[in-house]
Amino acid sequence: MLLKIVYIYVIIDRKSVVACHKAGVMKMGDGLFIKIASEKAKNYPQINYTEEQIDTVCMHLAKNPNEFDVMVMPNLYGDIVSDLCAGLIGGLGLTSSGNIGFDC
Repeated sequence: MLLKIVYIYVIIDRKSVVACHKAGVMKMGDGLFIKIASEKAKNYPQINYTEEQIDTVCMHLAKNPNEFDVMVMPNLYGDIVSDLCAGLIGGLGLTSSGNIGFDC
């Protein structure tokens, strides 16, 4: 369901999606996530889909956050990445958050 929401959002206003993972280490959980994400991406050929290791994503975010359009990742990585991004602009007190989905 999450990936469906991501692609609805991307179709409206964005151009690319990067799926962030650690599938080399987390073979079962992240491996399944990447498998499903890549299958869903095939339904939207007009959107640029890539996959990147989460540690590489964090390095690129710290150096040049404008490289990314839409990122999708499991919850744990999302929490870490949101804290990293908050740090880039001054801290957690300066950021907003939200739950996005049909049941939220």
